[in-house]
Amino acid sequence: MRTYWLILLSSCVWAATIEDARKALTDAAHSKEGDERRETALALSLVPAKDPAAALLEDMLKDKDYLVRVAALDTLGELNDKNRVGLLKSALSDDVPEVAFAAAKALYTMKDPAGLEALESVYEGEIKAKSGFFKKEMMNSWRRLKTPRSAFLFAVQRGVGFVPVPGIGAGYNALLGMLSDAEFSARAVSLLMVCGEKGKVCDKLLASSFADEDWTVRAAAVHIVATKQLVAMKPKLAELISDKKQKVRLRAAAAYLRMESSRPMRPPARRPALKG
Repeated sequence: MRTYWLILLSSCVWAATIEDARKALTDAAHSKEGDERRETALALSLVPAKDPAAALLEDMLKDKDYLVRVAALDTLGELNDKNRVGLLKSALSDDVPEVAFAAAKALYTMKDPAGLEALESVYEGEIKAKSGFFKKEMMNSWRRLKTPRSAFLFAVQRGVGFVPVPGIGAGYNALLGMLSDAEFSARAVSLLMVCGEKGKVCDKLLASSFADEDWTVRAAAVHIVATKQLVAMKPKLAELISDKKQKVRLRAAAAYLRMESSRPMRPPARRPALKG
């Protein structure tokens, strides 16, 4: 009998703790402080998508602080809840380009076609008329879009282009250096993301990236070629060793050496046997 009461008591305590946890998140989600609401959105990436607390993210998509909206979208993408795809698509038309870009990233993570289309539009610098998720008047805003601070973590999460090569670093530090640069553009991040997997869109964007006016796009292209071991594009790396931008030149030089060191060694030529 005593055991029964202990189990019952434990169940009550456990239930109370769950409610306390949800209340803590709910109270913080409605805080007057934007930083606290943003931290709540980030913390919610730890809860199951089906937990009632996850519903707080839906209200956060309407938050007056755009950083809260960005954090909520990042978390929704991580939760990978297909039932909330409609919310992400609606956020693509947000007046703040950083929010729309976060929605595009989340949709891409969830393998929704709208995400790939949006990233392609960001890279090409225009909003395609065939897309119903964008407003034409947003075009200039998207062109001014800067990389969110979450770009590096997102890139690592997606495993952007990392191919293990014995005796060679993964290139994380080089990537971190690029993504933490204040000039690093959303177009460059879009290229990294789209080329995280093989596909026609990646091939098309990568083909023109080496001569792009944006140095961060050229640097991203170098990183993709090096870490994915795209041997056919090795001549492109050689050209960029003399790039006008130092950050591109150095990465191209290092990338070229990386590909050289991983190239299979040719067996030595056999000498013709001497006749006796």
